[in-house]
Order: sequence, then structure tokens, then C-alpha cells
Amino acid sequence: MSSIAAQLGAAPRVLARVEQIRPRYILIGLVVFAWATTLGVAVTVRHNGWLYYQGGDELWHYSTAWVMGHGRLPHTSIGYAWSIVLLPFALLGGPNLLAPLPFILLLNVLVLMPVALLATYGIGVRLGGRLFGYWVALLWILVPLVGIRYANVGYHQRYTEQLLPQSLGLTVMSDFPSMVASVVAAYFALRAVQDDDRWDGVMAGLVGGVAIGIKPSNAPVLVGIGLALIAARRRRSLAYTAAGIAPSILALAVWKARGEGNLPLFRSGIAGSHHLLAAAAPLLAIGLHSYFHPSWSFFSQQLDSIREHFWSVRVLEWLAIAGTIGLLRRSRPAGLLFGGWFFSVIVVKWMSPGHGSIDDSDLLRQTISAIPAFLVILAGVLLLFPGLPQRLRGPEPGRFGSHRLRVGLVAAIGTLFCAVPLGLAAALPVLSKSDTISYYTQTGPSLNAPFTVDGAWRPVVTRRGSIVTVSWSPLKPLGGAMGYRVIRAEVTQAVVCDTTGGGAQCRLNGAVVAATNATSVTDHPGPGRWDYRVAAVASWIDDPTAGDIFVAGAPVDVTVPK
Repeated sequence: MSSIAAQLGAAPRVLARVEQIRPRYILIGLVVFAWATTLGVAVTVRHNGWLYYQGGDELWHYSTAWVMGHGRLPHTSIGYAWSIVLLPFALLGGPNLLAPLPFILLLNVLVLMPVALLATYGIGVRLGGRLFGYWVALLWILVPLVGIRYANVGYHQRYTEQLLPQSLGLTVMSDFPSMVASVVAAYFALRAVQDDDRWDGVMAGLVGGVAIGIKPSNAPVLVGIGLALIAARRRRSLAYTAAGIAPSILALAVWKARGEGNLPLFRSGIAGSHHLLAAAAPLLAIGLHSYFHPSWSFFSQQLDSIREHFWSVRVLEWLAIAGTIGLLRRSRPAGLLFGGWFFSVIVVKWMSPGHGSIDDSDLLRQTISAIPAFLVILAGVLLLFPGLPQRLRGPEPGRFGSHRLRVGLVAAIGTLFCAVPLGLAAALPVLSKSDTISYYTQTGPSLNAPFTVDGAWRPVVTRRGSIVTVSWSPLKPLGGAMGYRVIRAEVTQAVVCDTTGGGAQCRLNGAVVAATNATSVTDHPGPGRWDYRVAAVASWIDDPTAGDIFVAGAPVDVTVPK
């Protein structure tokens, strides 16, 4: 007991010494630690080369970038911002996502992860000084790893192989960049709350708009930002934040109006020349029921699933509530910022059927963007200790960077994520039925993820009597091994396009003749004129019968006589 008391007594001196160390040294160490833990996860969980488990949305974003690279605007079922980032990779890497996959993952881990970690540290510093900043940044690294032990045995594989890689940026899904944009927006929003500086408000709005541009479902971060600014009575910062968000909202509205043919928020849609007018007035006739239809029974089921698959749901509930109370003790606007953000995500996602479930881990994946809010709330539990909030250091006012840096950042973000997508959405012709750039397949009532078309990759089809042999050259991208599916269809039914008001949605029909790792198959199609096409598939378990189609080759016709 005496040794423990001695260690506790020495703790203030140790913390004081840590606080005297230059922050850059500790932050570099934390970044290296984050990279090391990510590398440990990367080499431990199952994967196929650089390909880890992904949900399929990565193909929507990459195919969108590929189609835009060919001068067309596709059907815009997703946000625009992540596809804008992927556009250079698609132009340089070609139609197959596995080719530039390593470089996209390196962008996530080497660039975006440190940005998020530093923003998290900055939030902690703003709330309670350097030591509190280190505490929040350390939670950023450790909490995902603690989750490995927190998950029960039956859920362990789903957590480690399906959820953890996505939360660490080891996929091309939009959830990780959404999280990064959201935490950066929250950092500048907290600065705006405390300093009421116009540059902080503009940056909070711009980066928050990027989060919305990546995934419109990231809107709850704006709830927290708005509540914090209103509670702090920062009218000027609120106005600048709204001004920063406005260009992204306009770009998203035009993107949706042209690519989908209507604005999804509008019940009746608006056609023709009125699209741009609708983009300028996005608050009219809004129908939110398709996005948010709360169900208490569904929410209760998800809490029961947490209780089933994790060590305790009550501990998580207590931490979320206690941490929010701790933040409110320190700063009411800060508590509203992170509490409003986190609980808005829970209400919107966890109470609305159709967003997946805990059982299939998809609901947890869709909550990844709110991880920073939960981490700050978790750090706020310390603020429940009597007297601690009053002893912590307050924020040091001051603008970030030089004037040139601030202007450059605003101009760069505004150009890349507002002007460029707005220009592309307004100027590019929509993808037409005659274009052969991208297709879908269909399973049940909904379309599968789209895939690109490589016109230069064409199989060799030979016929001997009624036997057809299909052979092709193997694909060996940097990202991982690929399998193949040979698809056969009647020539007149090979491709069917649905009627839409925006970009074409053309389905590649046909029967799967074979799913194989080989480079040739034989088939007995029967008499008729047939369209043969080879599609390359990839999955994290390297199984040609699993995973999505990443790229399809050009078709070859063959006629089998009676």
C-alpha cells in the first residue's frame, strides 16, 4: 500500500515533467505509435494482399471517379467528395481499384490518420491543456484495441476483421475520411466557440461541408456544431460557419439533381431547368421520413445486441452519459458540441431500421464517423472528479497559422471540394445508355455495387462444335489476387438499362458460367447467339465465389448453330 501511495504522490511531478516536454516530440511519438498499432492490425487480421474486408461502397466511389475521368456524370447515389479525392487515382491507376489500392490506403494511414490524431489532440488542449490533449489522443489509439477484448468470443471475428480495419483506414470505404473530416470540423468549431474568430467559423463550415459531401449522413456533426455556437452565443461565428457550409450544400444539391434527376430530400422532385433553383433553396418541401423514421423497438433490439456481443452495454451507456456530464461541467458549449454530435448519430442511425444492425456489424461501421465524439466524451469522464475541471488550464486564444496559411487552406478546400465538384456536376454530360464505362449487376430487388469496364481486356472465345472455350489474360494488380467469373447472356439481353432522370443505371445480365482462379473455362451454351464476358472479382478471403466484381472486360459474341 505504501508503494502505491508513493507512486500516486509522485504522479503530479511526473505529469509536470511531461508537460514541459515540447509537444512536437510527444505528438510524433503518438503518431508513430498509431502507425505501429495499425501495422499490427494489418498483418494480423485476414486479408488478400492490401485488400481487407470492405462493404461494397468503395466500388461506388471508385466507379464514380472512373466515370468522371471519362467525362461523364454517373448516377449519383453517393456523395461527391471522396470520389473527387479518388479521381487522380482512377486516372492514373486505371479501371481496376486493386491497382491503386496500396496508395489509397497509404493516403489514409500516413496522411489522414495523423491529421485526425492532431485534431483530437487539439480538441483536448482546448478543453483542458496539453496533458488533457495527450489523454484524448492516447484514447484515440487505445480504444479500438481495447474493443478487441471488449467483444465477446462469438463476435470477435466480426470486430477484428470487419470493423477494425475500416476504423483504421485500411479500406477505400468513405467512413474513415468521413471521420477525419468530422473531427477536424469539430476542432475548428470548438475554436470558434472559444475565440469567436471568423477564420475558425469558416474552416468549421468548410470542413463540415466536406464531411457532408463525403456522406450526407454525416449531418449530425452539424447538429453538435450548431448547438455549441448557439449556446455560446457566437452569432458571428455561426454566420461564418453557415457561409462555409453553403458552397458544399450547393455542390451536393447540383450533384444530386443532375446525377439522380431530382433532389432526394424533396418528396416530389423538381425537374428540368428548376434543378438549380431547387439547389439554391434546399429547405423547401423537405421530406425527411425516408432518412429518419425512428423505431424504439429497433433501438431496443440494437442495445440487446450490444449486450449479447460485447462485455456490457451498461458500462458503455454509463460512460456516454457520465462523459457528457463531465464535458458540460467543463464547458456547456463543448458538452453540447460532442454530446449533440454523438447522440444525434445514435438517434438517426440506431433508431431507424434500414441502416444495418449490430448483428451484421454494419450499424457499427456506419457509426465510425462519430468515434471522435465518443472518445472526447470518454475523456470527459475524468472531469467528474471534484475540482478537476477548475484546475485544468483554459484555452490560449490565438489564430491558427499565418494569414497566408489560413487563406491558402480556405482557398484549397473551397476549390477542391466545392468549386471542382460543382463545376463537374454542372458541366459534365450525364452517363447515357450507350456509354460502356460502368455497369451494375442485380441480386433481388436492389442493384449490387457498380463496377468499371476495361475495354482493352477482352477474352478469347473459340467454338468447336457445341463446346465454347473462353480464355483470358490474368490480372495482377498491386493490391491483391483476383478471381474471375465468366458471364454468358443472350446478345439481345446482355445489357439492360433502367430509365432514370439522371445518369444511366445499366445492368449486366447473364448466367455465371464459372467462378474460378484459372484463366480459361469451357461451356455448353446450346444453340443461339451468346455474349461472353469475363469479370474480375476480389475479396478479403481470396475466394472467387465471394466478393464483388471490380472490373469487367469487353464482350465477345459467339454463335452456336443448331
